[in-house]
Amino acid sequence: MEDSYWHIGKRIVEEEQDGDFRAEYGTQLIRTLFKELTAVFGKGFTERNLRNFRKFYQLFPYYEIWHTKVSNLTWSHFRTLLPVENRDARYWS
Repeated sequence: MEDSYWHIGKRIVEEEQDGDFRAEYGTQLIRTLFKELTAVFGKGFTERNLRNFRKFYQLFPYYEIWHTKVSNLTWSHFRTLLPVENRDARYWS
């Protein structure tokens, strides 16, 4: 599950935002994606979740590192780590 969320976040940042930290048009991107994904896949793609997926990718951009160092964590654990400012605190070994 975390893999899927990471890949969704990656796509939002790299393809939809052209690698920028935030889209120029702000929350409109997330709102548009929410509507499109919900229409195609159903529940689970709320604006809040999409923002969390994007932040997850932004804070853990190197798949091999987060997957290796913190692979035993669940999505609930990662959501708890999203507001943590200190990078080292997020990447404990």
